[in-house]
Amino acid sequence: MIDLDQRLISHLANIADVMLPETPQMPSVSGTGSFEASLLKVLDSRPDLAKGLKTAIALLPNETFQLTDLDELLNKDPEAYTALTTVVAASYYRVKEVKVRIGYPGQVPKTYDPYAYVEWVQEGLLDPVVERGQIWKDPREEIK
Repeated sequence: MIDLDQRLISHLANIADVMLPETPQMPSVSGTGSFEASLLKVLDSRPDLAKGLKTAIALLPNETFQLTDLDELLNKDPEAYTALTTVVAASYYRVKEVKVRIGYPGQVPKTYDPYAYVEWVQEGLLDPVVERGQIWKDPREEIK
């Protein structure tokens, strides 16, 4: 588990609220009410981003943060910039309310019927391949 104290999480939420502000259609990051839990899940999945994220939080101002500060962060520490933007976006779009509002149901399993033929098979697009026959050669056979 990644160690982030409440002060760092609060600072990150302030930064994230500027990066993804509230709109009439979408909540701000802190407005989701689930940002902290989502953040911790993202960092559990991607612990490699924790160091860069902590660096970004340390380099960016808390109360006076503006989007232009991201340009400076990108120039100063690209790894920290990448970690910050990745974690903020992933944490935000993991929140159920956000997924519902953008119409993203999450990963949905797709079933495949191996006996159903798609149109291009029925139209004969593979007929030349079938007529030509097998061209694959077992590389183990060529060594002998």
